[in-house]
Amino acid sequence: MPVVGIPIHRLNDLLGRPVPADELVRALQRMGSDIEGFGTVRRFKCSRCGFVLERTATEADPGYCEDCQNDFSSPGSVLPLPPVEVVRLDLLAVRPDMFDVGGLARALRAYLDISPGLAAYDLASPCVRVDVHPGLDGPGCFRPAIGCAVVRDVQLDDDLLKELMRLQENLHWALGRDRRRASVGVYDLATVTPPITYRTVDPDGPPFRALGWPNELTPRQILQEHPKGRAFGHALADFQRYPLLIDACGQVLSMPPIINSEESKVTAASRDLFIDVTGPRVEAVSRCLNVMVTSILEFSPGSRGEHVEIIGPDGKRCLTPDLTPQEMILDMAATRRVLGINLSDDDAPGLLARMGHQTEWAGPSSLRVLIPSYRPDFLHQRDLMEEVAIAFGYDKITPALVPTMTVGQPHPDEERAAAYRRALAGLGHVEVMTLLLGSPETHYGPFGLPVPEECMLIANPISTEQTLGRTWILPGLIDTVARNTSREMPHRLFEVGTVLRVDPEAETGVAQHTRAGVVLAGPGIGFADIRSVMDALIRETGQQLMVRPLSKPYFIQGRAAEILDQNGTVMGEMGEIHPSVLEHFKVIQPVAAAEIAVR
Repeated sequence: MPVVGIPIHRLNDLLGRPVPADELVRALQRMGSDIEGFGTVRRFKCSRCGFVLERTATEADPGYCEDCQNDFSSPGSVLPLPPVEVVRLDLLAVRPDMFDVGGLARALRAYLDISPGLAAYDLASPCVRVDVHPGLDGPGCFRPAIGCAVVRDVQLDDDLLKELMRLQENLHWALGRDRRRASVGVYDLATVTPPITYRTVDPDGPPFRALGWPNELTPRQILQEHPKGRAFGHALADFQRYPLLIDACGQVLSMPPIINSEESKVTAASRDLFIDVTGPRVEAVSRCLNVMVTSILEFSPGSRGEHVEIIGPDGKRCLTPDLTPQEMILDMAATRRVLGINLSDDDAPGLLARMGHQTEWAGPSSLRVLIPSYRPDFLHQRDLMEEVAIAFGYDKITPALVPTMTVGQPHPDEERAAAYRRALAGLGHVEVMTLLLGSPETHYGPFGLPVPEECMLIANPISTEQTLGRTWILPGLIDTVARNTSREMPHRLFEVGTVLRVDPEAETGVAQHTRAGVVLAGPGIGFADIRSVMDALIRETGQQLMVRPLSKPYFIQGRAAEILDQNGTVMGEMGEIHPSVLEHFKVIQPVAAAEIAVR
């Protein structure tokens, strides 16, 4: 996980009192943060974009800017700044509200009982409007969600400017998923003329000067030439049109989620900030915006938040950000049972206040809890129970043995699978494990098969190579052979693993089945070889082998058979792989394969 250095002097200023190092370490560790230690960091400021880089005492000076790629070898390209004492923390992905000095100070003020309870923020009426054009939710540019805010009277210096930019990038990592789900833009409001338009444009127009870049580029050129475009262009790879934020004078503010414009960049002299967050889904955008706005209000005391009016493509009006707390009910009896601690009902409100929540009684032994809008990590009552445990202190919980003892034993399905593994390993085969997820191009297309209706498709795949759950094992085994053709032949491989099939009667809608696959590859391999392996496997697992001719496009005609159990039910198949399949996988040796259900 990323490591961040929090300036100790600024943290103490926001806490309202100096906190001894041992007390700070103890509090942070109990809140779940891993402490890398205390130290001094050297700081360097890029003369082109203003980005501040930090280096520990043992690290070498930076050779280039990590933000705009400016080369620091020329005189005046980098400006040294005074060193600063910091506490170094591993960022906790589920607590983005603690990524910066402001949010961390807010959490510590509550935990240390300096200022417990829910932090409230009053936002002024909107003075800025954003018009969202149609087309942002179409197939050519799916990035329709946008949330915006204004923060006025911000007092920035080089340290806080660095804090702001670092918070932005860390939110891209934790909530934005590398800018796919959400990306943040921050602008100097003095350089912007409202109203602002969020729209799509052709890849070749209009040109603008990207942050830290000497000349204007079109959106297409930014993806090709700018460091940020090359790094994050994957987010727009499937788009025919690109999103832009443009003000009333036609000035481009940014190209989400890639880069802001140079003309609207934030400097230490900026006092009023305009913030936008864009993405495919409203939920991630809203959470990211809430963390960003409230953190700025915290690390710059005296600043003022302001709503922004969003006019959607359908004309509907909404105000962002929405800082309304999330409401959840906590059952105290269930909390005591789950945590195993003797906790009175009267103790719970104080413990939850130390974690930044507000409570009121909703009934006998039942608390209504208001959860801050900048805490996106609450999905279930158990999350609140965890908050109670953290505030109570895990070190104060007395260890106890469970009241009943049982002896673990393998699941019957796993025992059957183990029997197949032992038999195949005893026959001289090497076990492999291939991926459970695949794609039509690897699992069905090369074998002349359509994607079956029973195949489980993934709605939001992490990549184009992982769009479905496998329904059979042979494709992974043959791909393994293809990746090892330079190894000595013959290959004798097997896998006993899970396949997935859509089943409306299953609890999750998808049923899991265990299957065994075997593949033989090498000179002279044929049907007789795979038949002998299956004869031995069926005999070793206490079954009787029955076969009948089979015709499938991935087997050579006349050299394949179905495998039947004693009742005549089909349990698998075996045969010689067709040359067209081998040609696709670039395998030049004969291959015979089999796959059966583990019963």
